[in-house]
Amino acid sequence: MPDWSYQTIFRPLLFLMPPERARSITLKSIGTLAKIPGGPSIIEWMGHMNPPSQLSKTMGPVTFPTSVGLGAGLDTECIAIQALSKFGFGFLELGPVSKDPIVSHGTVQRDITAMNIHYSGYLVNNGIDDLLRRLTGSSGIKIPIGVRLACQPETSLREATEELQELIGKLEHICSFFTIDTRANLGQPEWSHTAWKEHFSCLRSQTDLPLLLAIPPSLSETEVLPILTSAKETGLNGLVVAGGIIQEDSSCANTFVYTAGRSSHKQAVKFVSWTREQWPDALIIGSGGILEPQDALTFLAAGADFVQLHSGLVYSGPGLPKRINEAILQSQPATNPPQEKRPAFLFPSWVWGILLGLGMMIGGALAWLVAATTVVLPYDERFLGMSADQLAFLNAQILSFMSHDRVSLAGTMISIGILYSQLAYHGLRKELHWTKTILLVSGAVGFSSIFLFIGYGYFDYLHAILALVLFPMFLLALRTPAKVHLTRLPPQLHNDRDWRMALWGQLLFVIIGFGLTGAGIIISIIGVTGVFVPSDLVFLCVSADTLQSYNERLIPVIAHDRAGFGGALVSNGLAVLLISLWGIRRGEGWIWWTLFLAGIPGFVSGISIHFTVGYVDFIHLLPAYVAVLLFLIALVLLKPYLCRT
Repeated sequence: MPDWSYQTIFRPLLFLMPPERARSITLKSIGTLAKIPGGPSIIEWMGHMNPPSQLSKTMGPVTFPTSVGLGAGLDTECIAIQALSKFGFGFLELGPVSKDPIVSHGTVQRDITAMNIHYSGYLVNNGIDDLLRRLTGSSGIKIPIGVRLACQPETSLREATEELQELIGKLEHICSFFTIDTRANLGQPEWSHTAWKEHFSCLRSQTDLPLLLAIPPSLSETEVLPILTSAKETGLNGLVVAGGIIQEDSSCANTFVYTAGRSSHKQAVKFVSWTREQWPDALIIGSGGILEPQDALTFLAAGADFVQLHSGLVYSGPGLPKRINEAILQSQPATNPPQEKRPAFLFPSWVWGILLGLGMMIGGALAWLVAATTVVLPYDERFLGMSADQLAFLNAQILSFMSHDRVSLAGTMISIGILYSQLAYHGLRKELHWTKTILLVSGAVGFSSIFLFIGYGYFDYLHAILALVLFPMFLLALRTPAKVHLTRLPPQLHNDRDWRMALWGQLLFVIIGFGLTGAGIIISIIGVTGVFVPSDLVFLCVSADTLQSYNERLIPVIAHDRAGFGGALVSNGLAVLLISLWGIRRGEGWIWWTLFLAGIPGFVSGISIHFTVGYVDFIHLLPAYVAVLLFLIALVLLKPYLCRT
């Protein structure tokens, strides 16, 4: 559920439902996906969200892939933690969890205008036994896990200490750190400075893992200082500014509402800054109203070592961790890592990538020239045992039909060449890892498609020679290690109008990429099975059996054209799809020009040749018409975001 699908499709639908139902559906859906074979790879493939290695941070015995984490309270039942661990987080804080379940008698409410979430019960959970059962069934989580420990409200000092000690004993083997939720004991007379100190001292002696406080920022300095002092004196490691505020419920006396979201942001940032002054060497995790990357940077500037998200995933989408990671990386001073010395093989790898693209464009242009003039080549005529004139005499439409397949293939080859050249120059030259992956995936499919037409008994010498010339270039282009996560651009900090419009444009290009890939697969299947669709035979005014009776080698020649076109279309579609999934970033103007330039030969060849030869069946061309319309709308929506600096 990346941002381009969440903001445009899923969020509007989910916000029509009650919050608890929407949360349950979302978590169960992504949780189920993560548990099926290949599910985690699909999540990573769709979002490409792994944080850059430069953001790794070590605090004590724990190494965090990034300083952006998921806060407690979002997935209290641990339904989707396997999926959430793939969203670009550096850690997950689970819970809150208590020894026995704590049940809520209220409901969760959204305040969309203020971008807040209101919880009537802020310690609600199913108890430690349920959490352990869920964690036992979860695997493949490679980032640190912390658990927020809670006790029943209004519990005595002794009971609270014993309960949390028991929780630590049961969870220590699967956790990297603990946070101690103080909200159940705040304001009670028994919990004095001495009581807090005794409580923390007992818990500190229970484990060597990092122990952090979890304190809401709505407390006054007078209320917090005794707790903070006790934590420092007993050797706790720091605190989590639990980014929500506790307020009295105006609709019900003596009850409280916990509000997470935008309204807590300023208060939470101020609390982080004050805490850093009081406890300079503390590990501080800030949270509260982080709805866009700038909010996270504000916390870090105020003194937080880490930030964690909650309401931001609901209002901004699951891509928020990735966007924050990129903003943090872009805000760091630029470094120039040492360059590895590699054999040049005459040219650097990116030059071979450009030559590969140019070769595809030249091959496509030559194929277009032939298909628009003679249509068939001498070796086609030798294989058929018939000249072009003889073919035209048998069926007046046969050469036009073959031309329409071959021109479409030529345009697709030129489109692929443009994509590869751009990926090489703007990506491989800068050693961007995702551009190399796209070239690998698309090229592997494209070169493998040669076997589709060989299986029909017809060997296309020109196609084979072109493949033999280009394949070494493809291999040489892939020598680049490509370990760079992204290019340096001004960070994208706000959920502004350009970003929102770009998500719609990205959605449309993802649809186009899937559509081209699916169409290529279908055409390839048709090419190696029935060869023709009904509208083809209507245009030819003849049946497949009759064509077979003309010349038993005629259908293999047509089939090889179709299979080759289908394979090229899959290769093209995958490149467009992956560029749309991974390459859309503010200021990456070359992405816009790449998609624009690559679309022109593909659509012009595919549509114009049908009108040239008179094959204008509306249903047959409808997918192409829809694709062109989506293409133009997507370009308009994406241009301000990609091209505006």
